[in-house]
Amino acid sequence: MKWIGYLLSSLWRIWFLIVFILAFIVFIPALFFFTAIYKNNKIVCHLTRYWSKLTLFFSFIYPRIEWEEKLDRKGHYIFCPNHVSTLDIPFVLAILPVPLQFMGKSEIAKIPLFGYFYKNNAVIVDRGNKRDAYAAFLKAGKKLTSGLSMCLFPEGGIPKQDIFLKQFRNGPFRLAIEQNINIIPITMPDNKNMFPQEYFKGYPGIVRVKVHKAIDPITLTEKTIQNLNTSVYNTIFEQLNAYGSK
Repeated sequence: MKWIGYLLSSLWRIWFLIVFILAFIVFIPALFFFTAIYKNNKIVCHLTRYWSKLTLFFSFIYPRIEWEEKLDRKGHYIFCPNHVSTLDIPFVLAILPVPLQFMGKSEIAKIPLFGYFYKNNAVIVDRGNKRDAYAAFLKAGKKLTSGLSMCLFPEGGIPKQDIFLKQFRNGPFRLAIEQNINIIPITMPDNKNMFPQEYFKGYPGIVRVKVHKAIDPITLTEKTIQNLNTSVYNTIFEQLNAYGSK
């Protein structure tokens, strides 16, 4: 009777997509106004946060957040979550109470209508082009200087299903050191199973997430990119093990 589970999962994922699109349509006027007419990145960040919260709520996805320490809502950070699902971006937006933008791949900017808002409210990077990647790095630094937080997935993309935690790239950690800004690891153990890459699998429910303590680059024994990379990687790796993730 496995086909019944596949059918229910497919119907739920279609429902998720419908909710996502309907919420997007509701927010389009405000998003357009603060993107094209009276540009205000922070307001757009708050709008996308509530869009994401509505999408999760009406799709019956309920985050259960564990905070190691409270965030300063007026502060700005670099957030580094593990990346396991297309659910990760709206999930992160919904749970974090600070205005933030993502560094994301350029292919998403090609999606009609949605891509317009994406490319104007995120840092787009073509990872196959070193010059473009460096320009995106500089742009992310300017976003941090302006008071926004940035979210970068250090794995560089969603790894294959059988990979527990992919080796991290150095970009987020180089940015944290150069900007002298705290970096916060985020562990998400459930999105891989709840909203996997296979379209006929998935289910709603409670999703665990742990937002770890901020790591100040200056407090490291040696202020090096690799030390910071290793510190964040180990934090997420150990927490995934504690959750019993596969």
